[in-house]
Amino acid sequence: MDTSTTVSGRGFGTSFSRSPTFRWPFLFGAAAGNQVRGVPLDAHGNFSMAFFTDFMARGYVGLLDWYTVSVAVFTVAVLAAHGATYLTLKAEGPVHDRCAIWAKHLWIAVVPLFVAISLESWKVRPSLAQDAMKRPFSWIGLLLIIAAACALVSGLMKREERRAFVGSNLVLAGLLVTGSAAFFPVMLYSTLAPGNSLTAYSVASGSKSLLLASFWWPVGFVVATIYFVFISRRYAGKVSAVRDNQGY
Repeated sequence: MDTSTTVSGRGFGTSFSRSPTFRWPFLFGAAAGNQVRGVPLDAHGNFSMAFFTDFMARGYVGLLDWYTVSVAVFTVAVLAAHGATYLTLKAEGPVHDRCAIWAKHLWIAVVPLFVAISLESWKVRPSLAQDAMKRPFSWIGLLLIIAAACALVSGLMKREERRAFVGSNLVLAGLLVTGSAAFFPVMLYSTLAPGNSLTAYSVASGSKSLLLASFWWPVGFVVATIYFVFISRRYAGKVSAVRDNQGY
């Protein structure tokens, strides 16, 4: 697995070397697709994967197939739309104008892509939709997506940039909430046999480790929040090409 992934990874990286900002969202989306689709876990909890197999999404799957590539394309589109929405909030002049146009086009493209991967996910793992229907957090996430999408659309149409950006953030949060609720408690699904899947209960750390984590996690969260507030205030407002040129 290591050898094939390394060699293929180099070739994959080279093919996208001229567009690094596209490469990482694509790889992240492919990884998310593997998480949803599952991996070929055997009865002992072990698996190995080639970069490609037969491009199918069942059995001994590879890292990339028709489903994971679809999720990767959706991820690139939604993160590009989110980034363009952010730049309309932060930029001025021609950059702002171009990003405002791109944000609208990209969010329009996200809609059919979202519908497509939703149908594909139902085909690959029918149990996900059934489990999501039973989970209150899935419905909360879905309502959040709908409300956030309304805020996003109205913000883009009325040029309310802050509202559009808040809506964009909440759309992503809603997707994560809905997906997480649908997955739980299965953390890693087996494409060979559902009984081989790893759940949150079967792979949980010991009680002592969880107790220690309950102490350091809040501390880390507070530090991260303080940093976020500092950065947000330090770089508040729009970026001006004349004023914020770093002395050049």
